[in-house]
Amino acid sequence: MSKSMNKDQEPQQNVDEKLENNIEETASELEEAVGEKAKEAVADVSDEEKSEEGEVNGEENNADEESESEESEESEAEEDEGEEESAPVIEIPAPVSDEEKKANEKFRNLSLIDKCKQDPLIPVCVILAVLALIVAGIYFLLPNVLTPSMGMTLQEFQNRYNNGEVNKSLINSGADIGFRSPAYVDIKSQPSVLGDKEVISAKSAYADFFNGPLKYYSIGGIEGATRKSDNMLSYVRVYVLYGDGDGDFNTIWLYASNTISALYPELSMYQAMDIAMNAMNEFNGDERFYVKGDYAFRLVAAKKTGDGGVEYVYIVVDVVPRSALKADQIRKDFDAVSASAPASESASDTTAATSAATT
Repeated sequence: MSKSMNKDQEPQQNVDEKLENNIEETASELEEAVGEKAKEAVADVSDEEKSEEGEVNGEENNADEESESEESEESEAEEDEGEEESAPVIEIPAPVSDEEKKANEKFRNLSLIDKCKQDPLIPVCVILAVLALIVAGIYFLLPNVLTPSMGMTLQEFQNRYNNGEVNKSLINSGADIGFRSPAYVDIKSQPSVLGDKEVISAKSAYADFFNGPLKYYSIGGIEGATRKSDNMLSYVRVYVLYGDGDGDFNTIWLYASNTISALYPELSMYQAMDIAMNAMNEFNGDERFYVKGDYAFRLVAAKKTGDGGVEYVYIVVDVVPRSALKADQIRKDFDAVSASAPASESASDTTAATSAATT
């Protein structure tokens, strides 16, 4: 019995062990299956969340775009409203009554004095307008009144002088009494060669002053002033050294003749030399001016101290605007005197002799 019972028990134990093994294997398979299912479920959930996030972001972007478009539309609407608000409002003036028309017409017919009595603002405006004219006249006109003009610039005078008929004749003979462009100087440190014999001068506030030597000779130079407002000459002076030499008279005559030729280019060389000769023959210390056209000139003897304290005597051809002179400053008017043929011939005969005096 016991053996048979033992035999029956052993198979039962084997069956139980097989069942336990099967259960364990089934459990492990279930665990693995559940794990894979869980992973797949997690992956599906994450994909769904991503898609939902994308949809949410897309909706947010669309919402932002819609809000921006709404804001732009609102701003355009505000600009349109602003333009409508800033548009000028045309006000139609109220019609003038008949009484006002009559009053205005009556006021217009009043004299200036009566208008000023009724409206004190009128005389104030008149006074201000007069003061404005006075100030403008002082600022713009006074400098020109105080500093008359010769109507030509320094460069124009230089071209006329260097190309004068007398100088061109001398150049053909091998001499040149022209001058280079002079430098502008301080009138206080380099005063005029005329000194106290200066009749027409200019103020430094309204004019610039120049002074320079002749082109090839050290016997003289040129000086003058130009207006600051328009660079026109106010006056110009050609001065030549005078000594005891026999040729001094002819040298001064040539410079004076060429200066007159520069002032009056319509004159022939002989006419210019005749006018200069008459002025030199009448030279007796009378310092008044000869007048012709728009210009006036004179011959003046002046002393100037040079280097080393040596005193030199110069004959100055002083040229000024005719408008700057008073009647008692005029000695002779050459417009009333015509150049004669004999005088022109005599001037022609002396041209060759005087050209040597400049060399």
